[in-house]
Amino acid sequence: MGGVREFHYPVYLDLRGRDCVVVGGGDVAYGKVLGLLPCGARVRVVSPEVHPGIARFAARGRVAWERRPYRPGDLRGAFLAIAATDDTALNERVHEEALVEKALVNVVDVPERCQFIAAAIFRRGRLTAAISTGGASPALAARLKRELAAFWGPEYGQLTSLYRRLRPLVLERIPTVEGRKRFWLRLAARDEPLRLLRECRRADLEAALRREVEGWGEGGALAGAEAAAEPAGAPAPRAR
Repeated sequence: MGGVREFHYPVYLDLRGRDCVVVGGGDVAYGKVLGLLPCGARVRVVSPEVHPGIARFAARGRVAWERRPYRPGDLRGAFLAIAATDDTALNERVHEEALVEKALVNVVDVPERCQFIAAAIFRRGRLTAAISTGGASPALAARLKRELAAFWGPEYGQLTSLYRRLRPLVLERIPTVEGRKRFWLRLAARDEPLRLLRECRRADLEAALRREVEGWGEGGALAGAEAAAEPAGAPAPRAR
């Protein structure tokens, strides 16, 4: 048998209120800050100079900028640390302190010094896709991200938000785990919800889905594709 192949374990971290430190202030550091802020992280940047975008974030209070060189102790209490400088020795010091502080650490472009790697992230509202080549080719991951963006239109984000709002009703009206699983699996297999969103019939779709949940809760089954495709009183679909 051959040796064990090692892969990264893909996870989505909850960074809300977590202290995340970026050491460095250039273009790469700015990209890392852009990735952290939408996740609700408390971002600190340690660098004598920073990208104008980081400076703007600091001026608005969205980022804490410590305008000086990195020094020991900067990672105390950090949940996550990113070393994004061109100084190999400095990046190594950040890595060593992160290990001592038990902070997750990423040294940009040095996979062997990374406890996690940053994927190419694509978002449509709450729908998130992360693409990674395991550090082999970030450029390829970026290309795949662009291709995915061309395939997933804004309606995918709208659908995700709609399903999120529907979840409390599903929990209330469909009492069993198995029933809820069947509901969501059958709903996810249908193309009609996306079609209706593309036709700007979001209100029709939401009303139809609520009726389906109510019907299921009363002992029925998922009403079939027509229920969402042709809500009561809705206009006929436009020709495509």
